[in-house]
Amino acid sequence: MLNQMVEVFKNEYDKLGDDLILDSYIPSDGTYVIVEPKKDKFEIVDTIDIRIDKKTNTIDRTSSKYFGFILFADYYSQLISMNKSILPGKGKIIQGNNYLSFIIKKESLSNNKLSNEIIDEFYDALENTETKYKKKKKTLELYKKVEKKVGKVNKERLNSIRFWIKKIIFEEFNNYKGNEYLKIFFHYPRDDYIKESERYYVPKIYNQNKYNVKIGNEIYGLHNNNMGMNTKKPYLENKTRKIEVPYLINQEDVLYQKKLFDFLKNNVLAGRHNIYIGDKIRSIKRGEFLEDSFDGMFVRLKKGKEVEIIDFDIVTHYNPKLTKIFEFNNILGVDFNSLTTEYGKIKTLKNLNHKMNEILFNKYLNQNFFTEPGDISLNDSVLKSNLLMCRTCLFNWFYKGNKQNVWELVNKSSRSLIKGSIINGYGKKASDQFNFWQSLKEYFKGGNKMGDIILDSKDTLRKKISEKETGFIENDSEYFFAVGQLVNYFISKSKGNKKPLSLANPFINAKNDAMIKEKLKSLYKKYNYDIDNYNYRFKGLYAMVASYQIEGKVNEDMIIAGYLHSNLLYEKVKSDK
Repeated sequence: MLNQMVEVFKNEYDKLGDDLILDSYIPSDGTYVIVEPKKDKFEIVDTIDIRIDKKTNTIDRTSSKYFGFILFADYYSQLISMNKSILPGKGKIIQGNNYLSFIIKKESLSNNKLSNEIIDEFYDALENTETKYKKKKKTLELYKKVEKKVGKVNKERLNSIRFWIKKIIFEEFNNYKGNEYLKIFFHYPRDDYIKESERYYVPKIYNQNKYNVKIGNEIYGLHNNNMGMNTKKPYLENKTRKIEVPYLINQEDVLYQKKLFDFLKNNVLAGRHNIYIGDKIRSIKRGEFLEDSFDGMFVRLKKGKEVEIIDFDIVTHYNPKLTKIFEFNNILGVDFNSLTTEYGKIKTLKNLNHKMNEILFNKYLNQNFFTEPGDISLNDSVLKSNLLMCRTCLFNWFYKGNKQNVWELVNKSSRSLIKGSIINGYGKKASDQFNFWQSLKEYFKGGNKMGDIILDSKDTLRKKISEKETGFIENDSEYFFAVGQLVNYFISKSKGNKKPLSLANPFINAKNDAMIKEKLKSLYKKYNYDIDNYNYRFKGLYAMVASYQIEGKVNEDMIIAGYLHSNLLYEKVKSDK
């Protein structure tokens, strides 16, 4: 997986260089100081505050003529991790990786944790790196290799910077406090920053150098990205192989891989968690979709202590357009004024996703595709359980084009969500959900359309209840639709301010017809005081339902349809009084 990603990234990086990373690089909030070397002294030439806009995840890149240099110097001065700082223990409060930068938290000044002794220790470590690694044979081997490439440390320059920092830091910045950073960059050539950062990175880039293996003139080691080896966790080792580490990588590739993860980190900080790696690398924010077809790798990122890859897949023939137009129809034939969303044709995965998110999942789907279950702030247990059941499958469809098992899960989930809306008294919401569900069924399965079945049942029932002579129900679909109509009618007779829609629960969850007829009889006894004796339409409908014997199983979908549909018993007929 990673080697494939690195290969594509390497091609992009070789074309664009550091701009590939720096164009999206977001430094930490803090105060940035540029120091210009002038003969035998230093001069502060600019000081700017950088803070990320949390709404847009962007920064003001026009605040200083030195801004490009700040991004470059900050990027090349960052630590791999706090565990790999220049100094251990208290010395970790200095967070740069080279002598050309000085990076601390402002609170280190206000709480007096920074001292001249720690500053000296920091520069001593940078001045005598080879001595520092003397007892670590494999690390020293790496350092000697990089020193041969970048040269010896310029000790004269290092010590002049050391002297200036010790003199100025407690005088110029003694009032600084808080959790933001103070970063001081000395305006030297960019090549110097690259060389000094390599002096730091190469010996520390691997997870642990004790796993390094030399093959010929090349050194291979265990990379540090989303990878761990811990002596306290021996089960992480591959005991069946001669080399127990899972994956070894050479120095050139591990440095490219580091830059890849730096690039990925920039995208996470900017809110772009979905990465598509094909002939080039594309990243998109939540709610955004690719606008053209795609073949390649998909990566989902998460921000943790480091950027984490939490999903990886090979995507083939992704098309942001639906293979056929999705028609969101008013299956129930409800008055559009009684519905809460727009209906019509949908042509793209993006628009279908937004509609599904809105209607079925009450706008909780898109923001919770990867949220830990315990962190999803939902009090509705029905909605939450269905969200957890469907989200992975739906994400794979919308963002990778994989429709496998989508209909099976959404079909089961939709019925449950509609029942939940009815129980909670959201009649309009339930109608929209029913229409969307059945429109999805027509899209995925085709066959007999629910809209036609409902229309036939409705038309035949309308004719029959308009006759004063009682007719009879002809099939199960018509029967269960009629049951839903009766339940709706009985509930409408409630005198409470809020109609107890929960009365529908026993019907839409009924396992057999005998239970349905028994519950209908109970509702009739409860509300018959409010039904006129001359209401032959109600009498006819109730008599037809009471006398019909079903041939198959309980069709809860038609009960729901009859319940949500506008009630035929309230339709005006010219002969009615």
